[in-house]
Amino acid sequence: MRTIWAIFRREFAGYFDSALAYIVIPVFLLLVGVFSLWFNDIFATGLATMRVVHFWSAMFLVLLIPAVTMRLFAEEHRTGSLELLATLPVTERQLVLGKYSAAVALILVALGLTLPYAITLSRLGELDWGPVIGGYLGLALLAAAYTAIGTAASTVTSNQIVAFLLAMAICMVPYVTGFFLHRVPGDLLPLVQYLSFDYHFNGMARGVIDSRSLVFYATVDALALHVAVFALEQRRLS
Repeated sequence: MRTIWAIFRREFAGYFDSALAYIVIPVFLLLVGVFSLWFNDIFATGLATMRVVHFWSAMFLVLLIPAVTMRLFAEEHRTGSLELLATLPVTERQLVLGKYSAAVALILVALGLTLPYAITLSRLGELDWGPVIGGYLGLALLAAAYTAIGTAASTVTSNQIVAFLLAMAICMVPYVTGFFLHRVPGDLLPLVQYLSFDYHFNGMARGVIDSRSLVFYATVDALALHVAVFALEQRRLS
């Protein structure tokens, strides 16, 4: 645990020592702000709700997270520093969990910076905090799943652009599927629904915490991180 914490601190500090955090987070907040205030003016509807902000936040996580995770291992593959790490008393599991946790923490910082919308809406009207809390929980779980997928994508290539595109494609397909559930044949609908990120997120955004959604996100995290650890182990053996 101490090793994972050390890797986490090093990686998290590295985001703010470089330009990454100062570019990715403001761009994310700008996109969420523009689409929430310009295209769907949340203050002009007469309803105190965070559904619009949560919707656009979930949408733009598909861009934000691959941009953060693409460098986790791909850059170290390219520079050869991963081979140096392999000589240290650090297991692949500790390395993956440390870097993954740091990336999740950065994304949570970005999501936390959208809280002023909720505070402002609560001053202007009767804001139901149940869906607000559920929405942020859904965003956190969605972000953790996307980050796990991005971490896995970064371990299988030494090219950051390839890692970015691979992670974005894998995250986007299950999310966008939720918008086309009405076209899915009835016998396949339960399975497609369960595999859709948007379906699980929307349930939480309504304030409904379903244990099946928690199991779904935990399974995605575990599978993706297992792939990342396996890929690193294969590189060490090759």
